[in-house]
Amino acid sequence: MSMRTRITTKMFRLIFVRFKPMVPIFVGLCVGFCLSLICYPPVMDSSGGDVGCPGLDNLISGRSKSKKMVADSGLYGTDADGNPLTAEDFEPVLRTGNDPKVNQPKYSTHTVVRTRYVSAELGIREKLFVGVIVKGDIYPESTAIGINKTLGHHVTKLVFFVSEKQAQHENMEIVSLGGDQAIMSVFRVWDYINTQHGKDYDWYLLVSDTVYIYGGALMDFVGQMSLGHDVYMGMPVLDEDMDVTYCKKEAGYLLSSNLMLKVGEHWNECMERAWSRLPDLEVARCIKQFSGAHCSNSFEGSVYRAYNFADKVLTSSEYEDKRLQEALAVYHVIDQRSMYKLHKFSAEMALNRTYREISSLQTSIEEASQYAPPESRKVTWPTGYPPPFNTTTRFEVFNWEYFTMTHIFGTSDQEPKSLLRGADKMDIDEIVTTAMGRLNEKYENAFTLGRLINGYRRFDPTRGMEYTLDLELKMVSQKKSIQKRVHLLRPLNKVEIIPMPYVTEQSRVTLIVPVQVESREQLKLFMDVYAKACIETHDKSSLMIIFIYSPTQAQTMASEDVFKKAKSSVSYLEKRHSGAQISWLSVKTTVPSLVALMDVISTKFSDNVLLLLTNVYTEISVEFLNRVRMNTIEGWQVFFPIPFAQYDPEIIYADSPNPGYISIVKGAGIFDNSLYEHGSFYREDFVTARKLWDEKHPGVGTDHIQSDLDLFEMFLNAKVHVLRAVDPSLKQRYKERFCRPTLTEERYHQCLASRAEGLASRSQLAKLIWSLEKKV
Repeated sequence: MSMRTRITTKMFRLIFVRFKPMVPIFVGLCVGFCLSLICYPPVMDSSGGDVGCPGLDNLISGRSKSKKMVADSGLYGTDADGNPLTAEDFEPVLRTGNDPKVNQPKYSTHTVVRTRYVSAELGIREKLFVGVIVKGDIYPESTAIGINKTLGHHVTKLVFFVSEKQAQHENMEIVSLGGDQAIMSVFRVWDYINTQHGKDYDWYLLVSDTVYIYGGALMDFVGQMSLGHDVYMGMPVLDEDMDVTYCKKEAGYLLSSNLMLKVGEHWNECMERAWSRLPDLEVARCIKQFSGAHCSNSFEGSVYRAYNFADKVLTSSEYEDKRLQEALAVYHVIDQRSMYKLHKFSAEMALNRTYREISSLQTSIEEASQYAPPESRKVTWPTGYPPPFNTTTRFEVFNWEYFTMTHIFGTSDQEPKSLLRGADKMDIDEIVTTAMGRLNEKYENAFTLGRLINGYRRFDPTRGMEYTLDLELKMVSQKKSIQKRVHLLRPLNKVEIIPMPYVTEQSRVTLIVPVQVESREQLKLFMDVYAKACIETHDKSSLMIIFIYSPTQAQTMASEDVFKKAKSSVSYLEKRHSGAQISWLSVKTTVPSLVALMDVISTKFSDNVLLLLTNVYTEISVEFLNRVRMNTIEGWQVFFPIPFAQYDPEIIYADSPNPGYISIVKGAGIFDNSLYEHGSFYREDFVTARKLWDEKHPGVGTDHIQSDLDLFEMFLNAKVHVLRAVDPSLKQRYKERFCRPTLTEERYHQCLASRAEGLASRSQLAKLIWSLEKKV
């Protein structure tokens, strides 16, 4: 082998060694390229023959043709009209503003309308509708008023139907349908019930105004029966000539919602074909024709019993009558006094029945506890009630309040000892009276009350209010006294939801801000906060500033206006925010009370305007305004929030920098329940309350109105609810309070106490006094 051949072989070996790791990669690329050409589907030409892939051009053209082939096979689907889609429908298209609009296919869209309440969407109905047919007029001594007072708070809906239009009475819904004939009147009543409330209730009861029904027993009666059946229930009477069993209208009758759905649309048709003189018979014929149901006095074990009260005077023997005790309805009650007597009798029977059931359940619990595990055998007192709350940390301990017959201790840190009055005094008096009654019941009137030595109470959210009394008792038979400790519990009752009118957060709020000379410097800061919280956020609110002048200041207003700078700030804010609704008004008064100011301001607004009284020291927020909108209801409720009042910054920030904002923390302020400067109400409610106040204080004017508390008390005497509660979103900067000597003695001392509590906490004041003494 020559030298040249050896060198060439050696070079090939060297190259092979270096490129040996790349061989598998190169082989893989070749194999993959070949497989892709083999596996690619053949393309059909126009003549039906296969077209090969001789080169790159054929490969590219084959791919484009393949797209058409796949599209023709229906893999792209169809549009809304069933037309097949092609690949061109999925190609992106660039649209500019000058391109003509392409008509897009119109798809049928169904807008889902949601109901206001979940119960309507889920088909949840109320329990019972009661209609009362009134024969005569409704006056204070009529039986219709008696039915409303005894039955209205038990049933879900109570409506009174009259033939002629009458004046509306308080807490009564009166509907005038007309119609002189009795048959026409009954069918019009049922047609109204079906039209207005046909799908809202499970049961429908129709009675006359001479029927007494105990509401508690009635709700228990309809609550025991199942739905989904054609129920026509009352006192049955058989008419053999027509082969119809109808319910006597004198005792009332009950229809189920299932039957109402079948017959409801045919009440007018039945009224036109009625020919009998008996309305209850015609109603039964209509029900039989469209549902096949007959009147019955029983269903699923529940029996509709009625008692004829005609010519009865309610003696002791009649009270013991089993028919009266078991009756659901008592008819032919012609006077209101007898109706109230029947209601008292029914309520006493229900109360005694409840006591017997409680006693039976307590006995069963005590007997069953013997067979429980050892750790569960202990029965808590009172039997059947939840045990006291078990605290796990010191922060969960409930404080006990100590009280005597005259004072109570420990209600608040600011006032450790306070006079026992108002609701607290009524509570303590009732507890002591109940304790003496139970002791004399147990020991056969052996004691009289000497004095209350010690009294303790605390509120347990799992049980109620607990009391412990140490009583000194005088024995009647012997001239000596003994001491006894008594434990009592005022349990929490069943929580009831009070129906309230529907309100939203869309109402416009008009802020009324009085400004006096001493508070004019705070106006600019208030307007800055208002602009940021309300104007810039486009909140539905407006602002009216009231500049209060004294008689001396009003005389010099033309030459030297004390509010000139403040008015300039208001004008600047109006120019800066052109869409803001800001106005101001000048008022001259000797006593700047809120009632006197509202007498002037109320004439500037219509009745349905929501007014919010506040001051320039308030930090307005949208959260607070929304709470005002929700808690102020026209003709129903006014709102007087308790603000978080800041302490004096010079005291609380003496050793630290002032942060410039108010935080609800200990030592920064207090929820001051003596402030009544903030209140929201509708103008119409103020005018109504003002008239009632003038009737109570005739010929006095506004001279007696000097305190902010008078506005609050004025609404307490009106026919509206007054909501008084703390509001964490209502914060008030510190202001120095001035107590007018012209106030009554009680109001003056309350003002002085509130001014002292508003300075700082007790610990902060103690540190201040200690530091001053050190300097001296």
